[in-house]
Amino acid sequence: MESLPNEIVLIVFSYLKTYDIVYAFYFLKRRYARLIEEFRSFSTSINLINASLPIFNLYYSLIFQSYHINKFNIEKVKIECKMLNKFILNEKIFPRLESLSIIIRKTNELTILLKYFSFFTQLKQLYIRSDVCCCDRILFEEQVKQNFFQTNKIQLQSLTFATPPCFSISLQDINFEQCLLTNLTLTVRSMNDFCSILSSARQLRSLCIRVLDTNINHQNPLTITKSCPHLKYFLFICLNSVSYEIIKNIFKTLISIEKLSFSLVFDYQSGIIDGNRLYNDIFIYLSNLINLQFEIKFSLSIISNNLIQSFETPFWLRFSPIGFHSYNHIYTLPFPFHHVDLDQTILKSQQTRKLKYNWRFVYDINLYDRIPYTNEFLIYLRNEFINLTTLTLKWKFDLMISIPSLSTWFNLPTIRRLIIKLTSLQNPDIIKEFLLCLPNCDTLDCDYILIARVTSYFRPRHVLNEFGKRLRLLIVDELPSDWKIEMKKRHNIYFHRFRQFFPNIECPLYY
Repeated sequence: MESLPNEIVLIVFSYLKTYDIVYAFYFLKRRYARLIEEFRSFSTSINLINASLPIFNLYYSLIFQSYHINKFNIEKVKIECKMLNKFILNEKIFPRLESLSIIIRKTNELTILLKYFSFFTQLKQLYIRSDVCCCDRILFEEQVKQNFFQTNKIQLQSLTFATPPCFSISLQDINFEQCLLTNLTLTVRSMNDFCSILSSARQLRSLCIRVLDTNINHQNPLTITKSCPHLKYFLFICLNSVSYEIIKNIFKTLISIEKLSFSLVFDYQSGIIDGNRLYNDIFIYLSNLINLQFEIKFSLSIISNNLIQSFETPFWLRFSPIGFHSYNHIYTLPFPFHHVDLDQTILKSQQTRKLKYNWRFVYDINLYDRIPYTNEFLIYLRNEFINLTTLTLKWKFDLMISIPSLSTWFNLPTIRRLIIKLTSLQNPDIIKEFLLCLPNCDTLDCDYILIARVTSYFRPRHVLNEFGKRLRLLIVDELPSDWKIEMKKRHNIYFHRFRQFFPNIECPLYY
């Protein structure tokens, strides 16, 4: 790069993250330092997501605190929540800030976030993502309702809470008539909350809702006289079984919808949901619909040629191909949702239309087979689920062929979290072989006795030593009782072996 003109170097900078530019180039030569300062002076955004603390400190001291950056021009900031203690956010320092994205990675960081809620109302776009559960759900809900939904001072047009279900909010008592929000993403407690938003948030153009509880508050019946007149995109996810009649009465009011995605589990009383029924009850009313993706599960385990043929009409052929598997699961391809429950019947491609990257959106798989997992099925996972990060296994590995050694020819490099929930004790050698196939896994959730047997009770120089050093979070059912008593723990040989085997676990319970 020494011979490249400044204009080319600045173009290269535009493809890199800011903190990487600073860390890699700032100390090389004064020329690069001046270019970085010049590059930053014209930038309107700061992105510090995934920056390590040393890199953040370097960026903060060299750039943020220097006169070379014009903080008055900053319009977008992406930051880790832990940095908010040092990275001061207010309207005086960032008077033109419009968009803010914050990532929460630890439970205690929520208290830091709550301090800034009053400032957030001055923004136009707010995105909050959490990888951990809420430590104080009630306080979080109160702050959200007070600052975002019960005030006329809010400037927000786009609000997103990409969070676990424990961050759910109840909004039945909120009137959204004066709300300026055009884009809203969050988890609500009940169907009544969802209907409250749909009935009164008149400015919404995009709505992404996850509902936890499908029970209806009969003192506040579901009524939607007019849905949002400008609503173009709607994503609806319901975690529990729901009545088809409720969904039918809600969805057919969405006459302005152009793009619709939903994931639903219908209860036993709903019967079989086929293409003809969906069209006649719902989609005949949605004349503006252009894009449709869905996942439907129902309790009845019946599939027939009539069901398949009902999705082969001209209406359904306008949209994504329809797939069937497990006898009670219908979905569009490519599959549009992050989480999916599967079993190995899908390997047989039963009525599933082959399409490249069928499962590219899936990050989390819950496997519930009643037959042992096979090498063939593991290869299928690796080849089809190219973005898979979380894998839950619920039956047996015992009969899986592991000769030659599985780890010598197979790996799942994208898996970061493995959950093993089993009905009987497993062959530890098979589990050990599988763990060796997960080179980037840093979170393990399983029985204590299983991980103890797999690692031969934390023996030094064990083949899984590197796995133990890499692990950041180990969730087990119950630790040995002696470890809960300080005096006994201090003299327990297995505890000391455990700490040596898993030196980087972030959990005070193990210390």
